[in-house]
Amino acid sequence: MPAEVDVIIIGAGVVGLAIAAEVSQTNKNVFVFEKNRTFGLETSSHNSEVIHAGMYYPENSFKAKFCVDGNTLLYDICRKFNIGYKKLGKLIVAADDVESKEVERLYHRGLKNGVGGLQILAHDDIKKLEPNVNAVAALLSPSTGVIDSYNLLRCFYGRAKENGAEFVFNTEVIGIERKMAPIRLTSGMMKEFRRLPRES
Repeated sequence: MPAEVDVIIIGAGVVGLAIAAEVSQTNKNVFVFEKNRTFGLETSSHNSEVIHAGMYYPENSFKAKFCVDGNTLLYDICRKFNIGYKKLGKLIVAADDVESKEVERLYHRGLKNGVGGLQILAHDDIKKLEPNVNAVAALLSPSTGVIDSYNLLRCFYGRAKENGAEFVFNTEVIGIERKMAPIRLTSGMMKEFRRLPRES
């Protein structure tokens, strides 16, 4: 007999955990399936831990919007839940006039994407910030930073667990079928789970 749940989330990386922490506040039967032995063992813990500002993505793209909005939200989450971070800022440097044009292009793209605080710096201003950097120009991105990614993951996981979300580790989703509501999901445990249809 298949188990019936309200919400099924596939993957316990940072996105899956963040969704679980949020939706479990208002949904009682939330299940998170993860093929690994615990949460955050793939991309979410194997990265540079940079909080990006959003100047690299094309204007009006979802990536640009979500990156700019997420930048602010991540710092808010870090402060609220005492997650380690440093808002260090970043210099994107140009070694010659050709690279200076690319710096200017990133600057204008960043402005269009809504990235705050961007500045183009000349050689002397760069030296004041970073004496060991020799560049003809640079783009300063003050909202770029770094984050303790493990504690971010652990925070989302803990919040979801406190709200009653269930985590099913060592279990890979191998099939999803939707001919009509409800959705039928088959896991590597060979047990079927069905998502209950929403009340209208």
